[in-house]
Amino acid sequence: MKTKILLTMLISTLTACAPTTITISTNTPLQSSTFTPLPSITPSPLPTQPPIHVITPDAIQVERWREYETALAKSVLSYLPPEEVLCEWDILGRYGNDVYVWAVCRGKDGGGSVPAVIHLETDGAVQSVERAKNWSRDIPRLFPSDVREKFAHYQGGRAREMQQHIEWRRTHPEEPPLIILSLTPTP
Repeated sequence: MKTKILLTMLISTLTACAPTTITISTNTPLQSSTFTPLPSITPSPLPTQPPIHVITPDAIQVERWREYETALAKSVLSYLPPEEVLCEWDILGRYGNDVYVWAVCRGKDGGGSVPAVIHLETDGAVQSVERAKNWSRDIPRLFPSDVREKFAHYQGGRAREMQQHIEWRRTHPEEPPLIILSLTPTP
């Protein structure tokens, strides 16, 4: 009896993909199940992130890029001498004398990728740099909502590009940050 049940189950399993009638030695017809394939499902493409709109630096910011880099280095990697640190940044917004940036700074032994506010003097000189030390408290206090919306672009892809350019600049000391190169026409 057990053999007959096992044989019936085995035959049913093996023939489940094709509709057929099977006769077992008891002469009792057994109809196998019919397999109906599911319709093919085409996955939808992943949503693309909207392009990030960074602000092009003005002439004073271009002229003072080394000053910006030094100030960011002192803030982001304060434990290292600023001359050992290279920084890249994108301008995410500007209101009055405050320039909102995403900065990526790297020294030989570490780095940081953070949003920062560069406070400027009226002549365009860097007065100070402020960054969030307590993310949940400082981010809403320091950054307007339209600037905060751009942060997601830097927690991955864009920050990685900036880090790669810093590594390139280590072996090419005459090379400026990407933000300056973006304004330089290519031949």
